[in-house]
Amino acid sequence: MLNLWYRVLKARYGEVGGQLQEGGNHSSLWWRMVCRVREGIGEGVRHWFDENVRRVVGDGCGTLFWYDNWIGESPLRLKFPNFFDLSVNKESTVEEMSRLGWEEDGLAWVWRRRLLAWEEESVRECSAMLHNLVLQENVHDTWRWQLDPIRGYSVKGVYRYITNSEMTLDTILADDVWLKHIPSKVSLLVWRLLHNRLPTKDNLVRRRVITGNALTCVVGCDVSETTLHLFLNCGVSSALWSDVRMWLGISTVTPGDIRHHFQQFTKMAGMPRSSHLFFFIIWFAVIWVIWKERNNRVFENMVATPFMMLERVKLNSFLWLKSKNVSFSYSYHDWWKHPLNCMGIIL
Repeated sequence: MLNLWYRVLKARYGEVGGQLQEGGNHSSLWWRMVCRVREGIGEGVRHWFDENVRRVVGDGCGTLFWYDNWIGESPLRLKFPNFFDLSVNKESTVEEMSRLGWEEDGLAWVWRRRLLAWEEESVRECSAMLHNLVLQENVHDTWRWQLDPIRGYSVKGVYRYITNSEMTLDTILADDVWLKHIPSKVSLLVWRLLHNRLPTKDNLVRRRVITGNALTCVVGCDVSETTLHLFLNCGVSSALWSDVRMWLGISTVTPGDIRHHFQQFTKMAGMPRSSHLFFFIIWFAVIWVIWKERNNRVFENMVATPFMMLERVKLNSFLWLKSKNVSFSYSYHDWWKHPLNCMGIIL
């Protein structure tokens, strides 16, 4: 019965990479809602379905080599986006690729152009990852529900996962993000950032808005533009955070996660609670400046110096403090020179 439904939906809406298509505005409202299950419905749950389902390979005949999540932590088209874009065999199954030979010089690798030297090195990395994989003849591929591999998918299990792991955390985040002292457009940006909903290049590739060969950071650091890279690890953003710490006269270790960085910076250990609002506003100002700088580079071909970016952080945070009736009587010169003194902190 399920196979019949799949054939009907495939004939009606089409299929790309083993996934039924949404069909745009011409599809039914019911079908569009079903398709959105793949991304998770509602704020805070993110891609709860895709992140918790995995393909278990037997003979490899029912698993798409590039599209399905069957080896590693993500589909190979996301792990090797440049190769996926260059590959001729995008729709091949695992069995077909194995039979052709996925060793470094195997016939499975057919490219639209000659590979560059650094690309050939990545082919060796991919081949090494597949080297010890042995397919099991006459064993069908299956799906595994990661939250409960033994009993499988259940509505009760999904509800418990969403409410416990995300919604509780989001309730806390909502109190921290939607502050009356922050412009609503900035709070919205931070809310989307903390839920990985910004249109960074990795998210645009996942949504098939851009191709994998356009994935690199706009700064030119030859690294994929993810939220983590763009806001914390990129040369521009990391330099700005360093300048902000020097301006504040503090020293911290940068966490490897956006949410942890948010919690660490805004609730600075050892600082009085009365200062937390100031650190919140500065963190929001830095995020706003980084995002604006990224968009200026992409759409306006304009580049700001680190000094200019720091000045914008200082100015934005000062204006937000002044405009929202915060007990803040200092001048911009005082804020520019001695921010901790303005917070009532004497180190």
